[in-house]
Amino acid sequence: MKHIFFALLITIVAGCASTKRDYVFDGSTVESTMQGVSEVTKRLKPAEQIEFVMALMAIQFSDVNSVYDILGDPTMTDEMNYFIIGKKIDGLNYYQVLELAKSSPTKVSVSSK
Repeated sequence: MKHIFFALLITIVAGCASTKRDYVFDGSTVESTMQGVSEVTKRLKPAEQIEFVMALMAIQFSDVNSVYDILGDPTMTDEMNYFIIGKKIDGLNYYQVLELAKSSPTKVSVSSK
């Protein structure tokens, strides 16, 4: 009985540890992108959640060349645009999303006032 318990415990721990690497984002629709982002975010520690959201924002704004690209577009200023993000992260896992954000010319940071 002990062996079964330990085997089950190891399986659960291994499953949790590999979730970020194994989960592949489906960016085919806004809904699937939102669901994937939500699913991955729930499994992250608070610091990782912040890093992940900042990475998504950097990806969203990676094609912005000037402030004029943002002005007048509420989907670029008021919320995350899952349509744009989905097109860019489709088929990527968590770590690939972080790498994609690093290659973005847009840098995102968080500061407290």
